[in-house]
Amino acid sequence: MALTLTDEALLRARLHALGLDGAGAADTEARSTGPERVRGVVAHLFALQGQDWRSSRWAVGVRAPGTTSADVVAALNVGAVVRSWPMRGTVHLVPAEDIGWMQQLTNPRVVAGAAKRRAFLGMSDAVLERATEVSLAALAGTSLTRTELSQAWTDAGIDWQPSWRYHLIWWLCQNGFTTFGPVSERAAAQADPEPRLVLAEEWIPRPRSLAGDDALAEFAARYVRGRGAVSRKDLASWAMLPAASAARGLALAVEQGAIVEARREGVTGVAGALWAAPDALAAAESAASGVDQDRWQLLPAFDEHLLGFSDRSPQFDAAHLGQLIPGKNGMFLATVVRGGRAVGTWRRDPKTRAIVCSPFAGEQLDLNALAGAVPPLAAFYGDPEPELALATP
Repeated sequence: MALTLTDEALLRARLHALGLDGAGAADTEARSTGPERVRGVVAHLFALQGQDWRSSRWAVGVRAPGTTSADVVAALNVGAVVRSWPMRGTVHLVPAEDIGWMQQLTNPRVVAGAAKRRAFLGMSDAVLERATEVSLAALAGTSLTRTELSQAWTDAGIDWQPSWRYHLIWWLCQNGFTTFGPVSERAAAQADPEPRLVLAEEWIPRPRSLAGDDALAEFAARYVRGRGAVSRKDLASWAMLPAASAARGLALAVEQGAIVEARREGVTGVAGALWAAPDALAAAESAASGVDQDRWQLLPAFDEHLLGFSDRSPQFDAAHLGQLIPGKNGMFLATVVRGGRAVGTWRRDPKTRAIVCSPFAGEQLDLNALAGAVPPLAAFYGDPEPELALATP
């Protein structure tokens, strides 16, 4: 019989799977070196938001205490992790060997709208074909920044517009031609450089090959393992998969014993159906451990703590959505978390470098308690420890 989870138990399951409960669930594949620990976190989460390069590194670091930003760069440099578009047209950090089959599974819906986007931009199919040809030739045996790649288009006589560059690079990565891989020594001397583009077939020597039901089952199992107890809608939304495909993937993963079924207390029908990895359910059942209400965390912008779910109510009150995404443009701010629930946002003051915190309406932030979350963040980036401050109304 499926285990019934209260919202508190559901929160415990999610925090455990996300590696945010202090038990290190997301670091279970850890090895002795920093880069190997980075790979372990990324592999456990399957994919984590990466559009904000600085924030995505802390998303790894907060789950692997003692690692540094340099360890994330090193994991990219050795080809253990890549930065690309596995689904939803959104940049993620992904284990290098998984990016190809993930894209093959999720591409149909994402790529379907590409022609319409090019028409809006005024880009012809001929330009797309020529830019692809030039890009593959320019990247052969080397790596390039976005600027260097676009210079290759100019040198080849392609009449391209600045507004086209993002789409062209997305197209190359989304279709598995290229990926963001290393951060070169030359680039590392610059201020916070992002990874450089490489040819995927050169950079990833041993890609996994999964298709059909094998891919669906693996995708569902890996997503569930890194998120705790989730619904079918959570998976479909996160992967941008058809509901039927998400349902089949979950059913296959259950048949294989990778995940198990559960239910959400007080929610009937399909909406109350949940799936979880066995270890997450064990954490959910452990009432003695509870949720540590004294555990304060500074999570990065776009963290999977919130973005990994369509229903994030156990860890966030939707009434605060306007403060979490002020411009209603999908730009999720960095969050202050207490006991697994987001209670405010934080940012770096560009002048003083202080961490300025803004509580959600009706929430209170204890800066003395939150101070313990500052040293790990500073140490991760190799920065001096910043002061904490409350935002002025």
